Amino acid sequence: MKNPYAIGRHVYLRTPTTEDAAGPWHEWFSDEETTRYLGLRFMPNSVEDQLAFLNSVRGATDRIVLAIVDIETDKHIGVCNLSAINWVHRYSDIAVIIGDKQFKSGPYVTDAVSVLLRTAFERLNLRILRSFYVETNEASEVIHKLFRFEEVGRTPDMIWDRDRYVAMVSTVLRREVWQRRRSGHSS
Repeated sequence: MKNPYAIGRHVYLRTPTTEDAAGPWHEWFSDEETTRYLGLRFMPNSVEDQLAFLNSVRGATDRIVLAIVDIETDKHIGVCNLSAINWVHRYSDIAVIIGDKQFKSGPYVTDAVSVLLRTAFERLNLRILRSFYVETNEASEVIHKLFRFEEVGRTPDMIWDRDRYVAMVSTVLRREVWQRRRSGHSS
């Protein structure tokens, strides 16, 4: 492991590097399958664009971007972030993307989400995490339900998905709910 920030069972999170940006990271955000449900990623991406993004988030106080790395191979497989962090009210938006297609199935996304949640609630002392997903993204819906995100709203006809506009689902996860889930209590 190289400079781990948070460690899970299958993945660890670390600061992204310029080598990551020059590697396949930029290709993930040009890939139609990977970006299908991302509302902000409809333009082609390049190494230069990825480096510019990386440089723009370095030193940011309202956003933490982390590389998701497979523990077994030390391969950069995705990215995650906490963004729009409000340090006064203790909330943030959360996003996790596995870009490497070899790692899209299996335990990698759930482990990455789990490690990022632990980081947000325990290490950074946040209280509430907001997350959004496109209603036709069944995999995201499953992940949100697994971690007990609560649906708090839908914006109809927000995102173009192939042949029609679909709703964006808004969810939140409160620290108390996350703690009960981790301790095995269902209520």
